[in-house]
Amino acid sequence: MSTFWNSLDWILPSLRVIDDLDDRLSDDGGSVVSTHPRSHYGGQHPHDLRREGTRQRDRKREQKRERVSETEHHHERDRRRIQGLERENATLQQRVTSLETDLRSARQTIATYTLLSSANLPSSSEEPVNRNDCAPDPANLRTAYDSLLSSYSLTRRALQERTEEVASLKSFLSKTDEWSGAQLIQALHDLNFEIVQLAASVAEEFASSFDRRHDFIRQSDRDLINTALGPAMTDLLATRNHASDPTLVQFAIQGWEIFCMGRVLNAFCFGLPAEIDHFLNNVFDQMHRAGPQPTASRWRALAYQHARVLLAPWPTDSGSMSPALRTLKETNLRGILAILALSGCTDSRGVRRDPLRSRFGDLLARISEHAEHIASVVKQRMMSSVFETTWVNAKGARPPTGASKDSETNCEMWFDWQTMDNVYAGYGSEHSKVLCTVEFGLIRVTRVDPADSEDAQAHMQESTEVNEHTDLIPNGKGAVINGQSIHSDDKLVRSILLKPRVVLESVGGILWHEAR
Repeated sequence: MSTFWNSLDWILPSLRVIDDLDDRLSDDGGSVVSTHPRSHYGGQHPHDLRREGTRQRDRKREQKRERVSETEHHHERDRRRIQGLERENATLQQRVTSLETDLRSARQTIATYTLLSSANLPSSSEEPVNRNDCAPDPANLRTAYDSLLSSYSLTRRALQERTEEVASLKSFLSKTDEWSGAQLIQALHDLNFEIVQLAASVAEEFASSFDRRHDFIRQSDRDLINTALGPAMTDLLATRNHASDPTLVQFAIQGWEIFCMGRVLNAFCFGLPAEIDHFLNNVFDQMHRAGPQPTASRWRALAYQHARVLLAPWPTDSGSMSPALRTLKETNLRGILAILALSGCTDSRGVRRDPLRSRFGDLLARISEHAEHIASVVKQRMMSSVFETTWVNAKGARPPTGASKDSETNCEMWFDWQTMDNVYAGYGSEHSKVLCTVEFGLIRVTRVDPADSEDAQAHMQESTEVNEHTDLIPNGKGAVINGQSIHSDDKLVRSILLKPRVVLESVGGILWHEAR
């Protein structure tokens, strides 16, 4: 009998109602009689599997659209709530104005009645005037006045509560920046210019005393320069003659200043212990990826403000520095002394810290304060996007404070024209490794919902209009900036507003050719 049914299934064609193709086989909870041969009962037909996969993808897309729609609904609900509160505030303000007018009128009436009641009575020859017909009852006036005053107090209290609520919502949902992107770029240009001025002045002043007969460099100073600038720059400083051309010394001092000021710009709040600072940076990164951009920026601004309060008191007068910046200034002086000693730009007496401090101490302090001011503006006054100052670490150089330990490698950083500018562009081959960074760059990081393609395209168009040289860093490619590889992912869009300027290892050949 089984053989008969198998033969019948094999001879007759497979039949299925067309409407069943759009429904899952188990939706009605009942069994479905298959017209396939019994030899196929152990598995599914390939086109059934494809249909099932298509349904699953459609369901995932529908769920994704529902999540996006729900997020937009929440945002629209918040906006409507703010608008409703603003309209309610306007109504309450009108009511308060009306109550104030009524109060003034009541006070004038009471004052008039008091004045009339205290006047002298008329003479006996005159007929007395019956004032009860025209004067209001004082008890009724007092009752009306108390009622108006109570209503005014309640309305004013409600208005204050609504105003505080709206202000709180606006503070956490506002995308208003106190500085524009152009102002921030100009401030960074000014900082770079001050660093160039300092490096050029120091190199020009001390290169004339070049003398290799005396070696004043200590191993700790050599390790300090090697950590900040890498072994390639350390070897060039120690082996070349800088008497006639101190350009390399200038580049080394610029790179050292980038390293020192990068600690200020890269920290969550400069002066905090390294572990706490790194933890707060990680918390902000997580908030930036998971929540709305204004909320994350507002949290960082509040945390930065209170962290500054908990640190040692910052000076109010312009002539003094904070303890953290004073420590940074001393470290900065030590690094410049180490560069000069390693370069041989010293006489028989060596280079001492006090003359260098008296000659360039004010400029070093101004550079540190300028960097700290830029960091404060970025963290407290920029809400629409996250702005990050950038630089490129040379091979063997230690990543700045706050970078992950995984980035602390000796990988070779090759020049990439998409993410950095070459100081000697057009001279020599640019297929070379990065020697050091001599000027800061700037990138903008904005959170964009990947499902909202129109907003993403509009944001990219806006980023392109900020600077005609803006380049979006492609996925999987980019420079190692601030000790970490930067790229754009599905939530964060990074656009370069100002490329960092770098010196390549081929600069030695270029300078040697120019000297000849």
